[in-house]
Amino acid sequence: MSDDPRSIDDLIALAEELPASRGLAAGMDAIRGLARGEGISMAVDLQGMLVDLELDERALALGPEGLAAELSRLSGQACSDALEQGLIALEALCGTEVADAVSGATGVDVDESPRG
Repeated sequence: MSDDPRSIDDLIALAEELPASRGLAAGMDAIRGLARGEGISMAVDLQGMLVDLELDERALALGPEGLAAELSRLSGQACSDALEQGLIALEALCGTEVADAVSGATGVDVDESPRG
């Protein structure tokens, strides 16, 4: 016998809510943080993994050190953009309290939050 205090009806209700939870996960997977500059365009996912990178002649003209510095700078911007989008989605779907807790844990502050 389990120590779980939830009834069968509670567990059935939770199971019926699973598709909505999966919708949140799919929405979070679709988030892309974007950054552009010095002939570089990049996109990262919510985990900060690079998912798209475009370089033109201006980027190549920066040389190895300049290109590395610009890629690093833009990567930080793209990651911040993705985290802000994730916090906005969390706030919309889970409420301000959850979004504020995640914001406090990550140090990311959302300037364009739906709460105004």
